[in-house]
Amino acid sequence: MSNAYVAGAWSSFAVALVGAAAVLAGLLIVAASINIGQIIRRPAVVARLGGTLALFTGVLIVGTLLLVPGQRRVWLGVAIAVIGAGIAAIVAWQHGLKQVQIEFRKATFGTVSTGIAAAVIIAFAGVSTSIGALGGLYWLVPGVLLAICVGLLNGWVALVEILR
Repeated sequence: MSNAYVAGAWSSFAVALVGAAAVLAGLLIVAASINIGQIIRRPAVVARLGGTLALFTGVLIVGTLLLVPGQRRVWLGVAIAVIGAGIAAIVAWQHGLKQVQIEFRKATFGTVSTGIAAAVIIAFAGVSTSIGALGGLYWLVPGVLLAICVGLLNGWVALVEILR
């Protein structure tokens, strides 16, 4: 069986993923707490950061699942698919574009779309792993990288851009 469908082959990736996601989630909380006065006055930013925290949490959970020994490929894939779909739903729900000022809607739509795409790719990795075809866990790489990029961008907004 290809490494695309064997969780054990991904343990180093998973360890790095869990560590990175945990640190980034913590940094997001710290960034938000530094500028909490500015952030809570803007419901759209609060929602954006909530979606970002969901992305980081989902990546953390997926990485943790990859580290569980002896699990069946099908159930691992189902769990990853459900987590990916859940992340996509939370990101879409948290980023209500109606709350965003008109001049920021285009940029917000791009960020939201990218966050949802990252979650959908993660979900696809799960489906692909479950069925044992179409690339399996290799789909986690672009999904996770997109999620991290979106999260870093939103962290920057919470720390720096919010003060402009």
